[in-house]
Amino acid sequence: MHAKSEAVPMDGPSKEEVLRQAELLSGEVTRMKELAQTFERWHEDMIALTGQSRDMHDKGEELENISRHLIMTSLNAAIEAARGGESARGFVVVAAEVRGLAFRARALSKDLGTDLDKTDLVTAATFQDIQAGGKMMMAAISGLESLVKQLRTQIEPATT
Repeated sequence: MHAKSEAVPMDGPSKEEVLRQAELLSGEVTRMKELAQTFERWHEDMIALTGQSRDMHDKGEELENISRHLIMTSLNAAIEAARGGESARGFVVVAAEVRGLAFRARALSKDLGTDLDKTDLVTAATFQDIQAGGKMMMAAISGLESLVKQLRTQIEPATT
């Protein structure tokens, strides 16, 4: 035999309590908006960082061009020094040193380019994450604002 249980109505929160909760939610919305502003600032900072990275790439390419030119110049200087015979022997040493420095500058330029490419990948991923996070946050804020408005609409007519 099954005993029949009767549902006992439960008192819900008072109207004042619901209004208090709506105010708490409203405070949370305000804090989330402040956080969204921080995301917007990060977004702007990432745009600036991307521009700086482009400038660094341009400078790295210029360094590559300079090192390539130095290599050619040092080779020409070595050829001319060799034609000068014994009297130009010291100049051959200087030309060889300049050539060695040019090769080192070229290697550094390539390493710089590789490092910048890696940084660009991380920057792009971070930029996308910030954009996505900002959009999700704005959607959450909108949902919370809607919920607060619904709560107030339901309670306010009953309290007047």
